[in-house]
Amino acid sequence: MENQWLLSPHRQLTEAEKTLVWKKPPSHIESEAERRICAEVKRNWQRGEMRITNILLEGDAGSGKTQLAKALSADFGLPYTKITCFADMDKSDVLGSILPVLSEDGHDAKEVRYQFYPSEIVRAYENGWLLEIQEPTVIRDAAVLMALNSALEPDGSINLPTRIVHRHPDFIVVITTNRGYNGWRPLNEALRDRVQHSEKMDLPPKAVMMERAAAKTGYGDEAVLSLLADTIITLDATAKANAIKGVAGMRSYLFWADAAANGAALRASMYHKVIYKITTEPEEITILEQALTAKGLMKQLEQAETHRCESQNSAVMELHLADDGEYFAGEERPGDQNAVRLRKSADSEGHSDQASDSAIETQSSDNGDDGAPMYHEMAPEHPTEQQKQAFRKQLNQQARESVKGSLHQQVKLIVHRPEATGENRAEYLQQASVLMPVIRELVQKTMPLLEHETTSEFARGQLYGTTFCADRVAAQDFRYFARKRPPAENPTLAVALRIDESASMTAFGRLEAARQAAIALYEFCTGCGIPVLIYGDTADRSRIEQMSLYSYVDFASKDPDEKYSLMGIQGRSNNRDGMALRIIADRLLQAAQQTKLFISISDGQPKAMPDYTGDLAVADMKQTLQEYRRKGILFLAAAIGQDKEVISDIYGKENTLDITDLKLLPARLVQIIARYL
Repeated sequence: MENQWLLSPHRQLTEAEKTLVWKKPPSHIESEAERRICAEVKRNWQRGEMRITNILLEGDAGSGKTQLAKALSADFGLPYTKITCFADMDKSDVLGSILPVLSEDGHDAKEVRYQFYPSEIVRAYENGWLLEIQEPTVIRDAAVLMALNSALEPDGSINLPTRIVHRHPDFIVVITTNRGYNGWRPLNEALRDRVQHSEKMDLPPKAVMMERAAAKTGYGDEAVLSLLADTIITLDATAKANAIKGVAGMRSYLFWADAAANGAALRASMYHKVIYKITTEPEEITILEQALTAKGLMKQLEQAETHRCESQNSAVMELHLADDGEYFAGEERPGDQNAVRLRKSADSEGHSDQASDSAIETQSSDNGDDGAPMYHEMAPEHPTEQQKQAFRKQLNQQARESVKGSLHQQVKLIVHRPEATGENRAEYLQQASVLMPVIRELVQKTMPLLEHETTSEFARGQLYGTTFCADRVAAQDFRYFARKRPPAENPTLAVALRIDESASMTAFGRLEAARQAAIALYEFCTGCGIPVLIYGDTADRSRIEQMSLYSYVDFASKDPDEKYSLMGIQGRSNNRDGMALRIIADRLLQAAQQTKLFISISDGQPKAMPDYTGDLAVADMKQTLQEYRRKGILFLAAAIGQDKEVISDIYGKENTLDITDLKLLPARLVQIIARYL
């Protein structure tokens, strides 16, 4: 059958080039995207400047991007080659390298000569091949991106050390990139702008999935293929909705269908072919299992497996248990409720009268009522009462030391370490379940940036340095430079959250918003490995307790359950903000991290007995902020009440967040922290 999509029918390929043209296997099925790209490229091929030569395929892993790029090689009759980009890619990887060449005997060093070896990009560029560029989003070096940009120009050329190479008229570039995985960054705008056709690659329709699986595996059970496809679609949607990093794609579907075709149990093989490829985190596996159970797919998999077993031609032995406890085999007894049917498995080699040595080891009751596996976490080690008391005493001593020499020196102070109750734990888990999808997504997007910061040669976000970072100007914090980092320097971040627990916070849902913000901040910071402090404060609870601080979460604490105490945040009495800022800031200074971010959530002006209010209180807060800013602490205030103008005046307009919609507070705080990484 004549190929209708050949771009240059009269072009004569060399024998080596002919071997590079991809040959479609009999199981290949054309997709809508393939037909659409071929039609567009063919239609514009003779239209000069309107010719389509740069194509972008963007989608999840396993969505068929590389398979489509290879299929285009066969459709267009062009040799196929590819490069896979990596973070530290440099210009030599794009252009090529000059390497020494020894004489044939390799003994005479005087006969060493140097030869330029072009890269795979250059070979495809000048010979008119189809080049797949995989994952250019991971490239850090702007010079490399500029070199790629020049290669994508329709009438471009590449300057090599030995010559100038011009773009072959048949040269086609197919850029393939995943969405939102580790190391991913948005595709360079200039690179994206040079693309003339783009495809969003997702899971194909269910009917196409089944057709491809049947063609590739030879498995013809449509009912099972349909069930497996429904399961893959559900798992993929659930993973995306809950920001689970892995992907359930066509690769997983095809190998699962192939395993099923060869007799593997549907439910058991699902874990090894699909779920464990998505994630091995117990909590995330539970989320996926719950989604399948809610749609009835777990039960359908079991029923399909039972039906498959009954329809197979394998040896069956039926045992009947009599009322007296005797059992016998062989005789048919219709409707016998005590009958047990035993079937020889497909991979059974024979029989054994002896128990396996490992039988006892493999016996387990770690299954739920529905048969789903249960996962057990190692019980965390809790501090003893003596350890808790010693830590609380240490916090009180440090707090009193922090206020020495200030106008708060004579104020009677107590630092509390609230204990979490069972109700606190249940409430925390309920609220966290609502916030976790957003938090997980932000963690996964932030971790590659954090990894880049900690492994980069330069420390960004500096007040002075040798390199100007134009992308930092929008932050307006004057940290516009980068400088080389000494080997021992730690480029990470520590965060403190202070929550005003004055009585006015009980109004208009402010406390609920503050609790959710504390949960979001804690989960995000722990997910990224960022040390975090979360303190609340109030004043004038009694004559002997004029200032109260509540240490809910402390980076030096060893209590794994302290996060549940965040549900105890409540409106109490007045607020002595300057004293709280001083104590918590001093505590934050003890963190070894380079960047220290202090966030304060408050709804009003400072006010405490007998005269801590008005100009005195405002002046004290401004002095405290100035003092600790000089020590390297960055302050931000989230104003959630009526006194936003006063708070803005105290902290500075550029350091104040106007949170009009309290529902946005948790996400805003987490996004702000990510900005400081």
